[in-house]
Amino acid sequence: MFEYNRLSFFCILLLSKYKLWGMPPQPFPLEKIFGSRTRVKIISLFTTGISRPYYVREIARAVDERLNAVRRELGILQKIGMLTTYDNKRRKYYTVDPKFVLLQELTSIMRKAGPRVEDGLFKNIDRIGDVRYVAASGIFTGATASPTDLLIIGSVNEAKLENFAKQVEQQIGREITYTPITENEYRYRRNFNDMFLRQIFAEPYKVILNKLASQIQPQAPTKQATASLV
Repeated sequence: MFEYNRLSFFCILLLSKYKLWGMPPQPFPLEKIFGSRTRVKIISLFTTGISRPYYVREIARAVDERLNAVRRELGILQKIGMLTTYDNKRRKYYTVDPKFVLLQELTSIMRKAGPRVEDGLFKNIDRIGDVRYVAASGIFTGATASPTDLLIIGSVNEAKLENFAKQVEQQIGREITYTPITENEYRYRRNFNDMFLRQIFAEPYKVILNKLASQIQPQAPTKQATASLV
């Protein structure tokens, strides 16, 4: 209860600070308020990156902190209700509880002042071919109406793509759907306001890689935020 109340208090304090004075020119030292650099990194990973389950060692690698420190902070975040867990194939996975009462506030703080924590899940996706654009949707962003979990634009090697998808599935502990299309097909679909593309970009999505020319960027609704991860 103490951890929860302290977290709630400082969320309100920080949000008030930003509303009054705006975002500071340098990243705010959140570890001084939240009590732990490791905790700040973990919160940032879960609130600003791809929405997916993580297992402990994977989190430790992503935040670049000691395993014991990560386990301790995960226990605290689970205790206050931010994270939930489940077991799959001898691994314990952590995921965000979307009903956590301070999730929106923490997400806002981390986007404004939190450290950038890279998710290595799609790190080598550019090795599957001449990839021009990749967007994660579906299970990765909570977009339940999206027709695919991963949209890939470019000329890809099908065997390499299949192997890559299997590696992703092994890491997250569940199957994914993926849709590769050539850049020419994408241009055609975009010009005709294709339903498939509209369904993807009308839902929450994350840009993983973007090498498309400025004049053929996806047409997203004005309220859709899309932060590039690569």
